Amino acid sequence: MLFISKLANALRMMILIQSRGKMKCKELAEELEVSERQIKSYKEYLEQAGIFVNSTPGIYGGYEIDKCNSLSYIRLLDNEVSILDMINSQLKYNNDIYKNEFNNIVDKIKAVLNTGEKSDTYMDYFTIQAKCNYDYGFEKKKCNEITRAYTTKRKIKIKYYSLNSGNSERVVHPYGLFNYKSDTYMVAFCEKRLKFIDFKLCRIKDYIVLDEKYIVDRNFNWNEYSKNSIGIYKGEEINIAIKIKQPFATIIREKVWVNNQQISDVDEESILFKAKMRGYEEIKSWILSMGAYVEVIEPERLKNDILSEIEKLRKLY
Repeated sequence: MLFISKLANALRMMILIQSRGKMKCKELAEELEVSERQIKSYKEYLEQAGIFVNSTPGIYGGYEIDKCNSLSYIRLLDNEVSILDMINSQLKYNNDIYKNEFNNIVDKIKAVLNTGEKSDTYMDYFTIQAKCNYDYGFEKKKCNEITRAYTTKRKIKIKYYSLNSGNSERVVHPYGLFNYKSDTYMVAFCEKRLKFIDFKLCRIKDYIVLDEKYIVDRNFNWNEYSKNSIGIYKGEEINIAIKIKQPFATIIREKVWVNNQQISDVDEESILFKAKMRGYEEIKSWILSMGAYVEVIEPERLKNDILSEIEKLRKLY
């Protein structure tokens, strides 16, 4: 999610400089509603992509695109334009909150390059899923404020609705944004719970960026934080072994659920899936989604909990 936001803002910065000429870092920061530090990171991001931004000091100085690297001089191939179109479609159908901004950026780039609406090599991209039922403008503003708080290392006071504990006020230290099943989440250190938690953005009902700063925990590592998690749930690690029949045997083979998974054939119709995983509630939901095509071998606790859920369903119907 942070990558998409950074990409969109870097492209917006490039278009602003090209359309208006030389612009100061402060002017760009105000236009894009980000910090001056972020503008400098966008400059580096563009230069990594081969689009060099000249910086001239002084009263009449500012940022300007190297004329030899102007958009009009960039030779985009048809397949590269197709990639832009495909990413644009993915953002649209994945309910991304920056989909409109990115669409405008792509349109402007194609207009400068005199490229048609679609390349002949482009294939439509669709995602079949439920649309998010919230105010995209408010969610986008939240993302921008969280990004601003992260870059300036300021705490955020939020009013949050939790499925387990209901409404509460918390002070958090933002560390990043990510997308899971078309919803945006913030990973942050919670002063109330004294640990890192994933907060679903649409459940943040109100927020304020505080003046108080936080010290970044340099030991935090996203890969370790999410290691062996099947979804957003964390918690204790458990060793599981499940026997899965067709057609789910093929479906399970097609994905890496966790890096330590082991899959072996039982017979022509079944596989044995073994792994160390975290996220007990998500594991249960995952197994139940396979219905009668899965059998829990271990642990015994998981087997009993699955049977208990099935019994609850049986009583309902």
